[in-house]
Amino acid sequence: MLRVCHSGFSMLQGLDYIVIGVATCFQRNEDGRLSELIVVEPIPAADLDCLRHENRPTSYRLIYATTYGEIVRDDQPYLPADIIPAEAVAAENFVQRVQAATRTYLAKPEFKHLPLHEQCTPEVGVFRLQYTPEPKRVLGASYTPSDADNVKQHAYTHQAL
Repeated sequence: MLRVCHSGFSMLQGLDYIVIGVATCFQRNEDGRLSELIVVEPIPAADLDCLRHENRPTSYRLIYATTYGEIVRDDQPYLPADIIPAEAVAAENFVQRVQAATRTYLAKPEFKHLPLHEQCTPEVGVFRLQYTPEPKRVLGASYTPSDADNVKQHAYTHQAL
């Protein structure tokens, strides 16, 4: 078995299970307009469990179960061309996020809802994805909180009753 060691982390094996997703995201260009960007990112175990059981809308148009060694080679992302669209790009900090997500499946093996080398889309798969690009996932967006964000509390919230 192929062993992959990363300082400060437990050993990951090349055959460790991981699910990656192809998501529709958006990015602001210089003109302030949104442009579509197809991003490949790891899906942690709890997120896959929600996709499977709660049937929630998602920005993922495809998810694919694979192994750590198949998508990370020499600490670099390796996206399988036969599965991942050519226009897709690896998410920021892809390798570190894959390592973290892989550990979630080691901790929760019962969340491996997608058989190895299988994929799910809105049309096919063990379960169907409820794909929608709305609301838009805007990458790198910053949020500035305001006073209007404060939640109004009842007068007795901080009183002993």
